[in-house]
Amino acid sequence: RGLGTRDSSQDILGVIHAVPEEARELIEKLISVQSIAGYAYHQFFPLTMEANMGDAREMEDRPQYYSDDFMWTIQAIAAYIKETGNIDFLDQVIPFYEKDKAGNPIEVGTVREHMDRAINFTKNDLGAHGLCHLGFADWMDPMNLPTGAESAFTTCLLGVAMQERIAIAEMENDHNTIDTLASDYQRIKENFNKVAWTGEWYLSYINHKGEPLGSPESPSGKIFSFGQTWPILAGFAEGKYMDKALASVKKHLSTEHGIKVSTPGFNGYDPNVGGISTYPPGAKENCGIFMHTNPWVIISEAIAGNNEQAYEYHANTNPASKNEIIDIYELEPYVYAQNILSDEHPQYGLARNSWLSGTAAWMYVAATQYILGIQPSLNGLRIDPHLPKTWKEASITRKFRGATYKITLKREQPS
Repeated sequence: RGLGTRDSSQDILGVIHAVPEEARELIEKLISVQSIAGYAYHQFFPLTMEANMGDAREMEDRPQYYSDDFMWTIQAIAAYIKETGNIDFLDQVIPFYEKDKAGNPIEVGTVREHMDRAINFTKNDLGAHGLCHLGFADWMDPMNLPTGAESAFTTCLLGVAMQERIAIAEMENDHNTIDTLASDYQRIKENFNKVAWTGEWYLSYINHKGEPLGSPESPSGKIFSFGQTWPILAGFAEGKYMDKALASVKKHLSTEHGIKVSTPGFNGYDPNVGGISTYPPGAKENCGIFMHTNPWVIISEAIAGNNEQAYEYHANTNPASKNEIIDIYELEPYVYAQNILSDEHPQYGLARNSWLSGTAAWMYVAATQYILGIQPSLNGLRIDPHLPKTWKEASITRKFRGATYKITLKREQPS
C-alpha cells in the first residue's frame, strides 16, 4: 500500500529531535501528495510518488477523501520548525499532487500556502451541526459512515492546526491571518462544546441522519477515548469539560492492560458504521486496547495537571511491564503492540501486531514533552515537567538547535 500520509506524519513526531533534516525530506513528500482542493491523498509510494485514496476507492457511496490526513502533516511541519527554528522552510515551494497530461504539476505553493489550503478546506467542510465532515474516515480508519457524517476528531485536529498556524503567524507579525484564524477558532470551539458535549463526555461522531455515536444514547460505542483527549489537545475542553471527560475515560475505558479505544463493542456487522463492526468486541478498533490512543490520554492527563495518573497510565502500558504476564501477553517486551484484546474479549490481555503502530512515536512525545516536560517551541525550549511525586530528581540531555542542554529537574522539599 505504500506509506500512509497520516501515519508518516505522526511517525515524524517521534524522530524529529534526532534527525530533523531527514524528517524534513519526508515532510516535503507528504506535502506533495496534497490535492489542490486542500485534503491529502491517503497513501503514496515513496519511490515513484504515486498516490491514491486508499480504501475510500472501495465504497463509491462514501466520500472519496479522508478528513484528517493533512491535519497531521500540519503538526509535522510545525514540529520541524519548532525543532530547528528554520522559518524559511515556510517559503519553500512544493507542488500539489495533480498533474497535467505532460506530467507537470498543475499548481504549486509555498509550505505556508499548503497549510492554509488544508485549513481553509477543512474549516469550510462542515456538516449540519457545524462539526467537520468525516470524509471516508478520520484517524479511526474503519469508522466508515455514510456521506454527510460529522467527526468530532477531525474538528479537534482542525483546532490544533489552527493553533499551530496562529503561532507561526504571530512570529511573522501576520495580523490578518491571526485575526481571521483566531475568530474562526473561537467560533468552532464554542460550537464544539455546544454540540459535542453530552454531560459526562464528548460524543465522537454524528451520522448522516443526525444521530450521535459515542454518546450515552449510542447502543454500541457509547464513549471513545480519543473523543475525550483531542478536545483537550485542541484547547476546546477546559475546566469541568476536561475534568469530566478524563474521569469518564478512567471510569469506562481504563483496564489493567491499558485504555480501551471505546466501549461497548459492536456485536455483528453493521453496514451503517462499516469496518469497525467487522471485528469481534474487544478486538482492534472495536473496543480493543488500541495502543495508539493511550499516549493521547497520558498527554491529556499531564495537561490537566494529573501527574500521578499520567505516569500510572504510562507505566501500565510500558511493554517492559508485561514481563510477568508474558504467557498472556505473548509479544516482545521491548516494543509496543498495535492492540491488546480487552476485557470484552475472551482472550483478554493477548497482544498482537508488534512493530505496527504509531504508539512508539506518541509515547516518546508523551514521556519527553509532557511527563519530563521538555517541549520545543517556536521561541526555544519550554520546560514544564509533570513528574510523579515518587520522582525526586530527573536528568535530561537535550540537543537543540546546535546546543546541548544538560537539564536537571529537582523536587523541592516542603519547608
